Amino acid sequence: MSDTQFPPEVVASLEDLMQYEYLVQAGALLPSHPVYSILAGRHASKLRGRGLDFEEVRLYVPGDDIRNIDWRVTARTGTTHSKVFNEEKERPTFIVVDETSSMFFGSQKYTKSVVAAQAAALGAFYTIKRGDRVGGLVFTDEDHEVITPKRSKALVQYFLQQVCTATEKLTKRKRVKVNTPRLNEMLERTLKSVTHDYVVTVISDFSHGDADTRKVLQKIAYHNDVICIHIADPLDEHLPEGKLVLTDADHQIQWQNAKHQWGKKYEEAAKEFKQTWKDELRRYKVPVVFYNTTEPIEDQVRRDVSRLKSRN
Repeated sequence: MSDTQFPPEVVASLEDLMQYEYLVQAGALLPSHPVYSILAGRHASKLRGRGLDFEEVRLYVPGDDIRNIDWRVTARTGTTHSKVFNEEKERPTFIVVDETSSMFFGSQKYTKSVVAAQAAALGAFYTIKRGDRVGGLVFTDEDHEVITPKRSKALVQYFLQQVCTATEKLTKRKRVKVNTPRLNEMLERTLKSVTHDYVVTVISDFSHGDADTRKVLQKIAYHNDVICIHIADPLDEHLPEGKLVLTDADHQIQWQNAKHQWGKKYEEAAKEFKQTWKDELRRYKVPVVFYNTTEPIEDQVRRDVSRLKSRN
């Protein structure tokens, strides 16, 4: 670890991420019942059988397990009734965390890399609380670490330490790498790591996402539930007025929104990118959740949970 101390809004620390365990355990942040929402957790399966959750009583159908006959209802009505259970099935969670150089950016409060780390911490602790296994893949421009899912708090701590190490590495990079296939490579690696019935959460700004990215997400979603958490900064959608100097460390340009309608085209391209991701991934039943770098992650999650509850 470096001796240089960075603000918690710039580099994630293990101490900060471990605090999300208390938010999850308190039950004030995420729903306690099974829900396919923003992060991860146990999902009610479509399988019916002798599970833990009682669902209903209905008329007996030939072929029903006689052990499920509800004798009280049968005696009261004079007609044979069976108990129906909704079996809960373990859903291991695999969290993919993008900590490449494009994530080391934030114009107001947090860097994208820190928001990604916070979202990963919430997802990991929520999964453990639900009693499922959790693991994942953390990757930078140069390397990656695969953590095999386990039902272990120690494993979560190790996973989050890898995330923190990755965010610190970003402070040492010399330049932003552009047009890299790194995200696609790591999604292909994820495809080899998960089998079926996983909950795969991909956290990234998807700045390097393309048609190939969507194709591999489709492959992962064929046998698993996939959710994309898109981390965005306000400057991704709108640049400030006035003369700006933009650089990638090799080249620089002078930018003005009013010049050749650059500002308008920039905003239109950002909106089109966002809408394309939502529309394309909706075809594969892959939801996309958008989080920003200006608000605490817990406030954003609470808002999404409240929105989901209001729909139900």
